[in-house]
Amino acid sequence: MEPLPAHLQANLREHLTPPWPLLVVGFSGGRDSVALLHALWRLGQAGGVEFALLAAHFNHGLRGAEADADQEFCRDFCSRLGIEFCWGQAQGLGCGGDVENRARRQRYAWLEQICQQEEAKGFRPVWLLCAHHQEDQAETVLLHLLRGSGSAGLAAMRKRRGRLLRPLLGLPRAEIEAYLTANGLTWRDDSSNSSPAYTRNRVRGQLLPLLQQLNPQVVPALAQTAEIAAAEADFLAACVAERMQQATVAPEGAALLLDFWQKQPLAMQRLLVRALWQAAAQKPVCALSFEQTEAVRLLPLHKTIHLPGGVAAVKNHGWLRLLRQTEEQLQRRRAKSRAGQLKNLPKK
Repeated sequence: MEPLPAHLQANLREHLTPPWPLLVVGFSGGRDSVALLHALWRLGQAGGVEFALLAAHFNHGLRGAEADADQEFCRDFCSRLGIEFCWGQAQGLGCGGDVENRARRQRYAWLEQICQQEEAKGFRPVWLLCAHHQEDQAETVLLHLLRGSGSAGLAAMRKRRGRLLRPLLGLPRAEIEAYLTANGLTWRDDSSNSSPAYTRNRVRGQLLPLLQQLNPQVVPALAQTAEIAAAEADFLAACVAERMQQATVAPEGAALLLDFWQKQPLAMQRLLVRALWQAAAQKPVCALSFEQTEAVRLLPLHKTIHLPGGVAAVKNHGWLRLLRQTEEQLQRRRAKSRAGQLKNLPKK
């Protein structure tokens, strides 16, 4: 068996439990996803491992005819190998702002929807596979470091998150390219990957090459950092969960005795603030920022501050409370904020 299919078999062994799990592969048509899908196909052809394959392509619609050609390439690739293929189309991404993250969120939401639909047909289990590799991990560590992340952020991408599996995460790009060459495989190059408009592209094309001049092994070193940070983040998460057993969590929010919270080390105080916010927030779509966390930590007694997710924080009557605001309270706050903005408008 070739090295890449053998690597996949070793990394997926515990997930390929009978009878016939379904592997949904995020298939862009780029070199990494072509290598992953083809290697999985080869693994299935070799026998001894039984699973079903579904290639799922998401057309972001940001590159016009080029994106449509990518879709047709993926459809043809799957047709030649006899792999089931499905595709989806982004809606209302627009342009400008944080289009890269909006596209990513839509893509993963669609992929999860596909997995749920397949489960409804009777497949168990259904795994979602993405082709991220060691260089992708290194870039993600740098991106999170530049944003000021803690250990959870520096852990970057995990090999598993829920149903999502990244079986190539520890593999260098060179090994993927060697597999493509050995099997005479072609792929599609996304022209947006060379655009300096995207931060990740600048990290890949400018920052990483500079760092490699200082340390030629910077990519595996950064991947190692992610592995160390992941273990530390998991340990801290367990410590937070243990202390959150002392918290009171109710529909109106979450609270912890102030004396108990203040006796914790600084790092744990911050983590507990975030855990309380997570318990109280209404559909949180992001993490609490460091600045917001510090604002809660340093909040004077009986003062209130407002946080994302419709949450207000206050320290009173011996408790640190993160309270879920009612819709009426939120509307009053919005109206007050709007009135303040109008009042401060320059007079004509």
